[in-house]
Amino acid sequence: MKYIQPFLLLLTLAASLPLNGVAQTPPAAPAAALDPGTVRSALDLVRSDIKNEKAVVIAQNISFTADEAAEFWPLYNEYNAALGPLLDARLGLLKQYVDRHDQLSDEQATALAGKIFDWEGKRLELKRAWFKKFAAVVPAKKAAQFFQIENQINAALDLLLMDALPLIK
Repeated sequence: MKYIQPFLLLLTLAASLPLNGVAQTPPAAPAAALDPGTVRSALDLVRSDIKNEKAVVIAQNISFTADEAAEFWPLYNEYNAALGPLLDARLGLLKQYVDRHDQLSDEQATALAGKIFDWEGKRLELKRAWFKKFAAVVPAKKAAQFFQIENQINAALDLLLMDALPLIK
């Protein structure tokens, strides 16, 4: 896991990029409206960089045989494709939260919390299902190592994200 620390530095930078406009203090001047296409392109680029760096960290920390690698990496790409819509859904939830955090009613806060809990459940279901798929092509220990790295990276990203988000008012 010696390669995770430099990777986390990259994640810090990458995770902060889409959130620059989400500060707890208002900007000095009104911000121009963001073009959704531009924002989407920037997010896609950040995701691509994170995926590439994550793959490097995985390769540096899990010793796959040639046969295991030939099975693991295509499955890893499928896993990332399956994860994409879930990450898009989370982005939508975060946008809802940022847009309303200072004016949420109790009912809206309850509804948003329920959506977030549902999203977390889907994320867990996805990981459980894909652990079985990975364990079918590489030893379970290596599948567990993969998800250990995945969880460490996700925890670091979540921490950065939560630090950047304002509290409900």
